[in-house]
Amino acid sequence: MRKILSAILCAMMLFTCISCAAQAPEIVPEYDAGISEEGIDLKGQTLIMGMVKDYFFEGEDSTLSYTNNTELGDLAAQRLKDVEDKYNCKVEFDYVGRAGEVAFQSAVAGSYIFDFISEESYFLVNYMKANAFVDLTSLDNIDVFDESKWGNKNMRMSTMFDGAIYGLLPAAHPMREAISVGNILVINGDHITNLLATDPRDYFENGEWNWATFSDCMNTYAHTSGISNEFVYALSSGFGGFSRELAMSNGVDPISIDSNGKFSVGYFSQPAIEAYNQAWEWFYGTTAGNVLSEGVNTEDFIAGNSVLHSTSVWKIISTTDSVAYTMDNFGIVPVPYGPNALGPNDYTTSYSSAVFTMCIPITAKDPEISALVLDKIYEPFEGYETREEILDYLYNNYFKDKRDAEFLMDITSGDHIYYHDHMHDFSTMFDQFPNNGIVKSLESYEDKHYENMERYVLPAYQTMVDYAEYFHE
Repeated sequence: MRKILSAILCAMMLFTCISCAAQAPEIVPEYDAGISEEGIDLKGQTLIMGMVKDYFFEGEDSTLSYTNNTELGDLAAQRLKDVEDKYNCKVEFDYVGRAGEVAFQSAVAGSYIFDFISEESYFLVNYMKANAFVDLTSLDNIDVFDESKWGNKNMRMSTMFDGAIYGLLPAAHPMREAISVGNILVINGDHITNLLATDPRDYFENGEWNWATFSDCMNTYAHTSGISNEFVYALSSGFGGFSRELAMSNGVDPISIDSNGKFSVGYFSQPAIEAYNQAWEWFYGTTAGNVLSEGVNTEDFIAGNSVLHSTSVWKIISTTDSVAYTMDNFGIVPVPYGPNALGPNDYTTSYSSAVFTMCIPITAKDPEISALVLDKIYEPFEGYETREEILDYLYNNYFKDKRDAEFLMDITSGDHIYYHDHMHDFSTMFDQFPNNGIVKSLESYEDKHYENMERYVLPAYQTMVDYAEYFHE
């Protein structure tokens, strides 16, 4: 995919010039500001949604990416029927390898293919910069600033660029937002019980999930299993991602702008360096023997090889071989907060791709109609209109402890989440820490990080800041 991206970017300037002239004729909607919602009639129009055939999206045996013949799949199917009946339209799904790529190619050609798409934002960021999608702030039929419905603004930062907002997340539907979160800690509850040790969730609930208590855990959690007689690590995790998340939970902002308009990259700040050094002490210092940092995978954690494991949310609750489907007793917490954080609630984690991002291609038949139908499809499901109802669903279906469901919902609220641009070489430096050391890696990548941050991330961050007052629940 990345090779394809580099090959097609050369067409972007040409596309920017020709896109407006090449766009398919607009279909005038059968409504205006004076017509009530009950009076809207789309005259049997068919709208096509480009959907990805991928593990996140459940493939063709699904509806709105919920597996068919399940509770949420049935609710999704009923929602589609209700929208089609009410507005006299038809919604069809076209399953492709990469919906964003197909939509971009249709934009270059000036031809209609989709009315809207669902895709990972990782595969959209360069297409957005090429104006392949509609700026949703220009549409009347969708409130792009409603975070309770369309996702936390930090979670959608990857869909913003130069004053435009191109993407939505179906945040009002269960698990459609948090699934994109990366690098939280999952707990083997059975090991905690057998050790008679303090549960990390107790530390977290009491505001004590900090570097000091985590150091204690690194010493007390490692043990030899009385059942298998095999050594169990306190933590299994790659060093790079863990150290980066630890920095962000030490009061570090990946990017910030001062009062003079000058931006800085938090990855190189003193609190970040302190976090990298603390992580180094856990991984390669006195507790090195208690940490598994090579060949780490979630399958080994499921098999019982560690008490704590750093992984992404989709590996916990997404597929049938994920943690929730294969372990009865597990929990989740963030990385511990550091001394430079504002307090126990100042924890942070990242996302690099918002999985169920929805966009409207510029070659859609009528973007306002696309926006209207999307807005109605992604209203909360009946029975899941409130936070408590969704919490109950998560607790009843995925978690043994309700605190885990609450944390999963909280992690995507406020400023707990930040966008880590994985596409433009922002992960390489952290991956180099174990081999090249922290100081050398920081020195080697600082100029490149500032250059890439200014080119790729600053336009998105500035857009989010400029619109901050408009976002609401």
